[in-house]
Amino acid sequence: MPPSTDRRRTIAAVLMEDEGPLAETFLATISREIPAYATLDERQLQEVRSIIVWTLRRVLDLWAEEGSLTEEDIRLFRGVGAVRARDGRPLSAVLRAYRVAATVFLDQVSDHFRDDVSIDDVTSLVRVWFAVLDELSEAIYDGYEATGRVLGADRESSLRQLLSDLLLGRQSHAGTLAGRLRELEAQLPPTFDLVVVRPGGLDAAEAAAAIAGVREQADGPLVSSIHTVMDGVGVVLLAHADDAALRAELERHGLRAAHQRGVSPRLAPRAHRLALHAVSHAPEFAWTRPVLNDGDLEVIALTAGHADADPARVAASVLGPVSTDGDALATLDAVLQAGGAAPAAARLHLHPQTVRYRLRRLAEATGRDPRDPWNRYVFQTALMAAGAGA
Repeated sequence: MPPSTDRRRTIAAVLMEDEGPLAETFLATISREIPAYATLDERQLQEVRSIIVWTLRRVLDLWAEEGSLTEEDIRLFRGVGAVRARDGRPLSAVLRAYRVAATVFLDQVSDHFRDDVSIDDVTSLVRVWFAVLDELSEAIYDGYEATGRVLGADRESSLRQLLSDLLLGRQSHAGTLAGRLRELEAQLPPTFDLVVVRPGGLDAAEAAAAIAGVREQADGPLVSSIHTVMDGVGVVLLAHADDAALRAELERHGLRAAHQRGVSPRLAPRAHRLALHAVSHAPEFAWTRPVLNDGDLEVIALTAGHADADPARVAASVLGPVSTDGDALATLDAVLQAGGAAPAAARLHLHPQTVRYRLRRLAEATGRDPRDPWNRYVFQTALMAAGAGA
């Protein structure tokens, strides 16, 4: 065995013993020099770290043993390209990341092993890196382009996958989301409606498709609706849902749903979790109508001790414009405690008609009649959450 092989193996072993800090150096440099990598979340960074460390190990193995990439290596890099095509990371940024990593690695070898490597060692290492970069670039490009063609050929399927990724939190960064939408020649509205529909008269896929039609048609590339099935329920993203049409469609098919407005890509995972929990666990007396809205979902989450529960959101979503109206809140609290307008009026030293007038305005502002048992429960919960209850 040539002495150079032993020396290279020793250097490789020393480098990989300290792979943690080395990997962090790679990530820091890549994030600093490549904008597309600066906004990655921890899960994505861990993925990048794993791939780069694996690549480094392979380069060191090939350098020490004077080998070459295998078919299995090529398949792995082709798979990397396919995944990057799906998550929308620009191909140029992906390929540049490997070049940046190569430069950082060669600098590390030069700094730590200047007196231990010969000219032949350095020349061999550079040749290996060039060969690996050439082959992996071609494999990544091929995987990226092939997957891109599939995505382009099946736009509807790609949009459904995008919706799934949004709801699972896999597409939370604006830059990567914008890149993916560009590839699909699509645009999402800044905020959208999310409807989670429970199967009933229709199965989950049919239910989602039916609700997807309750929308205003968008112009140009703006997406007006995407629908899919997740966790056994239909999920529909709508640019805007018509309330009356949504309710009529649900009633026609015997369906129940949760509907949230003003959902942003960043908040989509939480919105989906609350809606899924509500359609699965809402008490029967909550279904006085076939659709639950934001306030209903927040109350159900809070009273069930759901991980996403937020008292401030309960108060805001249920009380809305009356949350800062002291007279309205005092009247509502009195009616709920006294059990009606007349006894509440006596408690507040007001004429009963004044109380009834305030309740009508409250119902108009919130869309809830406190005489309904579920709405009464929702109001009581919201008042407690807001610290307005007695």
